[in-house]
Amino acid sequence: MTERVHFIPVGFDFDRLIYPISKGQMEADRVVLITHEGDPDDDATDRAAELASNMTNRLEDSFELIDVEVEHEPIDIEELYEYETLYPMAHEYILDELEAGNEVFVNISSMPRTTAFAFATAADSIIAEYQSEVKGIRDMLHTYYVAPDKYLVLEMIDALEDAKDLFEKMSEDLRVHPQYTNIRDLLNKIDENGVTKGARDLDGQMYVEFPSSPRSDVEDFEETILNFLAEKDPIKSTSALAEQLAEEVGEEYDESFRSRVQYNVSKLDEKGYVDREKEGNRLETQLSTMGRMWVETHRG
Repeated sequence: MTERVHFIPVGFDFDRLIYPISKGQMEADRVVLITHEGDPDDDATDRAAELASNMTNRLEDSFELIDVEVEHEPIDIEELYEYETLYPMAHEYILDELEAGNEVFVNISSMPRTTAFAFATAADSIIAEYQSEVKGIRDMLHTYYVAPDKYLVLEMIDALEDAKDLFEKMSEDLRVHPQYTNIRDLLNKIDENGVTKGARDLDGQMYVEFPSSPRSDVEDFEETILNFLAEKDPIKSTSALAEQLAEEVGEEYDESFRSRVQYNVSKLDEKGYVDREKEGNRLETQLSTMGRMWVETHRG
């Protein structure tokens, strides 16, 4: 029996994650809540994790009230910004449901964005790859976003402004009150920085790259090379790659085999699946980010 399954990454939102279903605009037999697990490493992350957990509990209770089955797929809190981990995971979850004959919906309204983007790009790449093989796949897989009616952070800022004004209208003694100075300093920070501050260090860099979704036009021998590089890369030269690959697949290493490897590696480089860096007279070869994602989502 076909089910309508919604994948819902849970952040700090409630209404946008349940209203389309609870208000009857979308059907759902089952929802899969993508949540976090693990211990935060600082107080701010701890508060964010607590809020997300509260939202998860509310969603679970509310979906059960409207007779929608709830499942959880937890992500370690340390992996919430690791796109190369999230994308293959999302790809596998979605593809498993499609292969079971279910209709899949992906809600990308909530945070963190890395998780939402991973699910969105995985859904898009699955459609691109399987549209010629699976009739009607575009009607079986849907990605959707729900816009907020109000941003509560703006109401919070207004409330803080009112509190600050109230303090200033009262006695001068209250202007040194810790609560007043905290409110004043927070409003100044918001004026200077917006509603966020700084950029988190994510393993030595301040950004997460969203590489293009892996293409589907990988030939058989190209697939052999990609899977081999996944276990061995980087390899110092094309000749070394051809020699090691010949031994791996049980073929004779000769000029013909070396040329075949060189031709296919060049094609993979053009498609973006491998990176080649010149080292003297040699080309060191390794999987690109997109190549690693392709291998992760196409392992047997």
